[in-house]
Amino acid sequence: MPIEIRTILVPIDFSTHAEAVLEWAAHLAEEHGSRLVLLHAYHLPVDFQQLEGAYLPPDFWTQVKADAAENLERAAAPLRARGLAVETVVREGYPATAIEEEARARNVDLCVIGTRGHSGLKHLLLGSVAERVVQKAPCPVLAVKTPE
Repeated sequence: MPIEIRTILVPIDFSTHAEAVLEWAAHLAEEHGSRLVLLHAYHLPVDFQQLEGAYLPPDFWTQVKADAAENLERAAAPLRARGLAVETVVREGYPATAIEEEARARNVDLCVIGTRGHSGLKHLLLGSVAERVVQKAPCPVLAVKTPE
């Protein structure tokens, strides 16, 4: 049975690991003639939201979204230069949930996501977006681990 990979969702957090994730996704897109959807999800941690007296400027979220869109376009440009079809999406929300929802809404065939490889106490405290995506996504997930 041939595997068709028409659409690849690529969540990007703009970390140093994003380059390797993009390269894996681009390679697969070239091999399969796939369309790439680069996604950045942003949210304000609950801990910050509950701080008494925390102040956010009125245009804070507008600026966060604009910066994310600009960074996604910067990441998309070299992929488009390689002849790949690339769409960019910025969403507000908890990243794992936003990734799962976007994958469902777009009926993606594969999600390529980075993992920083947290372990031990740090993993217990922070959890892993990639791990949650692997568990909940409606499609196969390729988790790209890069050396520290």
